[in-house]
Amino acid sequence: MHGVSKTLPNILIVVIDCARSDAWLGPGRRVQTPSVDRLAAEGFSLPVTITEKACTTPAFTTLLSGQYSPRHGVHQVWGYRVRETTPLLTHDLAAAGYNTYAETSGPLLAETGLDRAFARFEYRAPCDYLHTAWGERFVQRLKSGHYRAPWLIMLHTWELHGPRQVLPAFDAPAFGRDPYERAVSSLDAQLRRVFDAAGDDALIVLTGDHGEKTAREVYREDSAVAYARRRLGLDRVEGMPPHHLAQWAGPSVLHQFCEEFNAELRDTRVDQIGQRGESWWTRACDRLRLLYVTPWVYLHDLLALGKPLRLTEMLRRRGLLDRGRSRAALERMRRAVGHDVRRDMHRRMWLNSYKNNMIEGHMVGVYDFLVRVPLVLRWRGRLPAGRVSERMVRQPDILPTVIDLVLGREPSQSGDLDGRSVRGLLDGGALAEAPAFVSVTGIPAELEVHGVRTETHKYTYGPYNPELPEELYDLRHDPGETLNVAGREPELCLHLRETAQRLASTAGQAEAAEPALAAADRAHVERHLRELGYIE
Repeated sequence: MHGVSKTLPNILIVVIDCARSDAWLGPGRRVQTPSVDRLAAEGFSLPVTITEKACTTPAFTTLLSGQYSPRHGVHQVWGYRVRETTPLLTHDLAAAGYNTYAETSGPLLAETGLDRAFARFEYRAPCDYLHTAWGERFVQRLKSGHYRAPWLIMLHTWELHGPRQVLPAFDAPAFGRDPYERAVSSLDAQLRRVFDAAGDDALIVLTGDHGEKTAREVYREDSAVAYARRRLGLDRVEGMPPHHLAQWAGPSVLHQFCEEFNAELRDTRVDQIGQRGESWWTRACDRLRLLYVTPWVYLHDLLALGKPLRLTEMLRRRGLLDRGRSRAALERMRRAVGHDVRRDMHRRMWLNSYKNNMIEGHMVGVYDFLVRVPLVLRWRGRLPAGRVSERMVRQPDILPTVIDLVLGREPSQSGDLDGRSVRGLLDGGALAEAPAFVSVTGIPAELEVHGVRTETHKYTYGPYNPELPEELYDLRHDPGETLNVAGREPELCLHLRETAQRLASTAGQAEAAEPALAAADRAHVERHLRELGYIE
């Protein structure tokens, strides 16, 4: 690879929501992805890229900050805001002369704090897909010079998220075994227009925020996920999921509603949340209470529902993306029904969300189908074409690598980062192994999961609950994580637990709830691991 370019290239970072790596890269796939296949043939592919969490907002914060959630403070999809002290790496590119743009959807509202990473932050309704009028407008903007060069554009796509978008031409077995795979094939056809519009000289980065569960993956009964399902009594849960609140009152109301109650729910015991049967009357009242936060709507508002471009315009016009108006609506509900009623309503909504997430995999687990995402970097003439590396890299490594490629240096905030540039690997050199932190934020805290993925193993445990199943998988011989070998390798579990504790530390200080191993225990563990060949 040549040195740093004197002319700053345009940079397009495409982040596909719910993009599991095995659907986009590698052999044995049942999908049709000629656009991404061509991108990979022209670039460098890293199919073993690990994100910390299987949920969107924390993943984007990690991507933009190069930090894991214990540092940046965003732990779940709704209700968290990135800390003001957290560095956002796009600022390094802006300082070098880049005009920075974001095109986001889903839960990525400006009030997450991620808007400060970009000079222009455009949020759109989830129905604004690449195959709709919004997509046509985005492609035309790319072609017409609407984005001022040199530009960095982060495009967040929503097509794989439920309801999955499968255009009629792709709804056939030739394009995948199920709706998820067919949505992959359908989205790939749209990405071709985006890649072409970006131009041959652009640095294109394609990745995912997290993966996705399909019907082919089944949680074992001895897993932490099954433990949470039993303790919360999710098989009996019915009622209103959180997205109903967003549909009625807008995503800003849902964000602030969760922001108010997440911490309180996290400090509650599991047996105080789950195992309750809710009557049909309670569920009906929850929906009636939405009237306190739902604005007046008119016929032209209703006609905009589900309509590309028009729905986004309506959300803005009716104040459904406005933090101040959302706060006033929630205050109206507080005065009408009180704190306790709203807290119980949030508990029921959260349980319904957890039940749905058991199906999608979002937020509840860290198996590779949930946290392993694709990564392709294409920069014609600057990066080797058609190269594939099976080395593990991590989501917080992505932007440090981009900054190193185009600016020839590590980010200026490198001392605060969990990520690092992997440019040396792209240059054909060696890369020291760096473990990846993985986690599930527990609400309640008893369901918290921390862990670590290395090039050879995945290990998870409950930092605040010794009853939570400990899981260890040998990825060399069991890449599907079907056999939990934690009981056979106690020394390796202790070693990996200490590694996870170190990665979970904030500002270099390990959390008090997770004491490090004593020196004598550590020496014993390391000696045994050396004998087994796990460390040198």
